[in-house]
Amino acid sequence: MEACMARKLPKPSAIADLASPEIRERGLAYHQDGAVSGLVARGDTITAEVAGSEIDPYRVVLRIEDGRIAQTSCTCPYEWGGACKHVIAALLTLIEAPQALDERPPLADLLAPLDRDALVDLIQRRATSDPDLIDWIAMELTTAPHAASADGTIDPQPIADRARNLLAGHGRRANYWAGYRADGDEAELRALVEKAVPFLEAGDGRNALRILEAVAEPLVEDWLDYGYEDDETSYLLFEDLGRMMAEAVLMGDLDPKARVALRDTLAGWEARISDYGPESFAVAIQALETGWDDPALKAVLDGGPGPWPPEGADFADRILTEVRLRVLDASGQDEAYLNLARAAGAQARVAGKLARLGRIAEAVAHAEATFTSPAEALDLAQVLKDAGHGKEALAVGEAGLGLGQDEAENLELGHPNRSVVPLARWLRDEARGALARRAARTAFEATFAKADFDAAKAVAGKAWPSDRDVLLARLSEAERAVDRVAIFLDEGMIDAAVAAAKNSFGTHSSELLRLAEAAHASHPDWVIALAEARATAIMDQGQAGQYEEAATWLRCALQAYDAADRFDDWTRRIEGLIETHKRKYKLRPLLEDLRHGL
Repeated sequence: MEACMARKLPKPSAIADLASPEIRERGLAYHQDGAVSGLVARGDTITAEVAGSEIDPYRVVLRIEDGRIAQTSCTCPYEWGGACKHVIAALLTLIEAPQALDERPPLADLLAPLDRDALVDLIQRRATSDPDLIDWIAMELTTAPHAASADGTIDPQPIADRARNLLAGHGRRANYWAGYRADGDEAELRALVEKAVPFLEAGDGRNALRILEAVAEPLVEDWLDYGYEDDETSYLLFEDLGRMMAEAVLMGDLDPKARVALRDTLAGWEARISDYGPESFAVAIQALETGWDDPALKAVLDGGPGPWPPEGADFADRILTEVRLRVLDASGQDEAYLNLARAAGAQARVAGKLARLGRIAEAVAHAEATFTSPAEALDLAQVLKDAGHGKEALAVGEAGLGLGQDEAENLELGHPNRSVVPLARWLRDEARGALARRAARTAFEATFAKADFDAAKAVAGKAWPSDRDVLLARLSEAERAVDRVAIFLDEGMIDAAVAAAKNSFGTHSSELLRLAEAAHASHPDWVIALAEARATAIMDQGQAGQYEEAATWLRCALQAYDAADRFDDWTRRIEGLIETHKRKYKLRPLLEDLRHGL
């Protein structure tokens, strides 16, 4: 318990950044329904089980570093961006019920007392029942920084073996109705691809290519065998492979023969999968064909006029430009980076690079002259703060608030990067006084989320009464607000909460129940109609596991009948329900307990 008390947990407002309001609402429902169990902490890693639509619970993994949500994952199939409802549920349970967290020793502490022989014996015993462990160890040792052979190359075979083993589950029959589906571990495949990252960061394009080719070949073969045209995760994995290969090519000193051979290999793969899947390797092929030799590109890198890529460039050209910027940045070619970023219109990159070079005044001036979106301002503000220039960071952030558009318009135009919300939340947490209040109001007026309302209250201080009136007025005018009922209810605005509930179909059952309990005296007729409808739906469907919830709703109805001085009506109603459901042995005692009132 002491360890739990000492652990720094995320703030509830941090959850608002992880998922859409709809997903957060579903996650809240799972949390309130007690779907989360088995919260275990080992160091910064917390695991939990969340009951879902499958027989077995989903497994959630959270990485919490100094109170910050560093990473989340879940075994459910959700892939629509952001965290899933199971992750949200686990986080809410962790934050609201930290006493449920079981603190256990981190793995490193468990292994520390073992000597070499004991550790080897432990691994070998596990490997007898888990053959994949051997392949994993071989792959990890192969891709370790010290693993290169005498000639400086790594052996790609263990990487290819690992990829094939991960893909071996593809095509297994899930069940008769589901047909065939991909069940290779996408997360582990991505982790395998990312083994190339340290080599890219070190400028070792040759070994990065060995890793990426070793993963790509079995992935292409698997795609051709099973054709997952609707598998968005595999599409993204192919795209990342192609971009990382392009980066490795541009930093690697491949001789002409090796360049042609690799180009032919990638072109062959591209030709084979292009009719069925993504055009994954076009960027890498273009990097192999052009390198850094284009005279117009050389002129731009030397400070010549843009634009780059030239007029009429296709999507691959634009992606390749981003890759070139990464290579120039990693290799320390600062002026060439700035020249190419200016020619590409990548204004946030220009300003960020200037800030990292210590040219703060130039960075701020460039932002003032060129930035058009809050996302650009947030990127630079974070760089400035990390570099110790907090005053300039806040000034850039404040200017960025004025670049925001109406949230609904942003979504309609398909420009989520223009959303002001991330910048407003960052500025709310970093600034003080009037600027923090302005940012908090901006965040809430874009989301109408309860977490943002609560955060606005926290930063407003003595100014909260006036800020509260403004925010509640905006909430009342909002066309859509998932948390409207909850906010009105928490603020004691029962009439407004009831009116909102009548016009909303997205309010969760737990919030409606809370409202019904608060409104039974002032709005008895509405509470009676709502409570009886909710209870009847459960009872008529014979949902035995939810009979307690049905009884809770009926207890609300009883309170409303009593407040309206209609106890005789209640007596007739409850007797009728007992007669209707007399054969439901789990429900009947719950109904009989309500016979005689409160």
